[in-house]
Order: sequence, then structure tokens, then C-alpha cells
Amino acid sequence: MGSNALRRGRASTPYAEYFVTVCLQPRLAVLVPDVAAVVQSEAQRLGDNSEWTLRSLTVMPDHLHLFFILGERLTLSQTIARLKAKTQMLVRPHGVDWQDNFYDHKVRREDSIESIIRYIYLNPYRAGLIQLDECWPHFYCRGEDWAWFQEMTDTDQPFPEWLQ
Repeated sequence: MGSNALRRGRASTPYAEYFVTVCLQPRLAVLVPDVAAVVQSEAQRLGDNSEWTLRSLTVMPDHLHLFFILGERLTLSQTIARLKAKTQMLVRPHGVDWQDNFYDHKVRREDSIESIIRYIYLNPYRAGLIQLDECWPHFYCRGEDWAWFQEMTDTDQPFPEWLQ
């Protein structure tokens, strides 16, 4: 089974929304600030090239979470492969590479967009990487989503009850 189970049933639908997690292999904390900033920039650049419309992202030390609307030119796997290819020269000098596969969830009509963005937003807090009064520098949320999501925060910070 293993990573083949991740591919089973994978759909690639243009203009569908996806929540994706991409991990390093081995899971070492090499996506440090300089590397994370470039990974974040490359993810945003894919949006500039219409590969996807990036809604939210967070780069963690050993993985990243992405929430996006897939474009029409490339399949889901091709789009993730492009991000991995553009950033692998950053991680390989640290003795790691991107895992061959990735976790994906095609967002359904009944799924909560707020829950997806909140999960991505809270990931560094839940991992204990930052305190409640800090902002994670490698979190991104597109302007129109941040406009409504920010109003749900405590002056750009998570409410303590969100972390329980």
C-alpha cells in the first residue's frame, strides 16, 4: 500500500480547490527562514504563471501546506512536481529531498474553507514554533481571503481556544 494509496482516486480537475501537504524525506527541519522564504516565493510565482490560484500556504520546517485553485494547464501532480523541481536545489544540500508523493484533498462543496485556512494558519502555533503573540513569517493568505479571515482573529493572532 504505502505511497500508492495516496495516488488512488486522485482527481485532477481544473478550477477545483485542493488542500495539499508536501513533506521532506527524511523529515528533517531544513526549511529554515531563508529556504522557507524562497519556497514561499516559488509557490506564489506558480500563481503568477496561472498554474494555480494560491489561497493560503504555510511553510513548516519539514513540510508545507497549500490551499489553492488548480489552473487548467497542468494536472495536480504536474503542478506539485513543478513546485518540487523549482525548490529541490534548496533542500538537497541539506541531505533531504521532497517525498515522491504528497497528500491531497479535493475540497468539496460541503467542506469549510474557514477550517482549511485556520488549519494552515494554526500549524506553526500547534507545533510550538511560535507563541500566541507572534506571527509566522512563512504564512501566506491571498488578500481577499485574508480580508474575511483576519476579522476572525484576535488582532492577527489566534484565539487561545483555537489551539485546544
